[in-house]
Amino acid sequence: MAAERSFESIFAWLDAQIAYDREKEALHAQQEIFHREQRAVFTAELEKLTAIREAFQTAADAAIDLASRAKALPPLAPSPDIGRRKPSPTKMVARVIEIRPAGDAFGPNAIAREINRHYGERLRRPVQTKVVSIILNRMAKDGRIRLVRPGRPHQEALYARAEE
Repeated sequence: MAAERSFESIFAWLDAQIAYDREKEALHAQQEIFHREQRAVFTAELEKLTAIREAFQTAADAAIDLASRAKALPPLAPSPDIGRRKPSPTKMVARVIEIRPAGDAFGPNAIAREINRHYGERLRRPVQTKVVSIILNRMAKDGRIRLVRPGRPHQEALYARAEE
């Protein structure tokens, strides 16, 4: 009799375990279907976002390329007050500002780049941005140009020609 009970308890335990495993198998089969559907949704979204990002990257690269091109300014005409071998930095800054289009905002970096491009062969070494910044600040205080945006630690000040 004791053997019968132990066999009965073993069979009962096995039946309970089989029922539990069937239940879990059905649950995981349902989850597998759900996860397969979710994977398809996310795969489609991933492809869409990847295509958008690539298109955006291409457009951004083109925009950066266009923005990095220096504006072609007309060649400087010889000026009698800049006729010496080593021109004055203040006069060079004034001359470059004079030929810039009206309403065009500029900073010390752009002006220094233009001075070095136009007067580079007449200078012993390129003009420094810091020197140009000091000259622009002085010109703004004198009212010859106007301050468009004050400078910050990692952002240069912007200036524009004063309206005449």
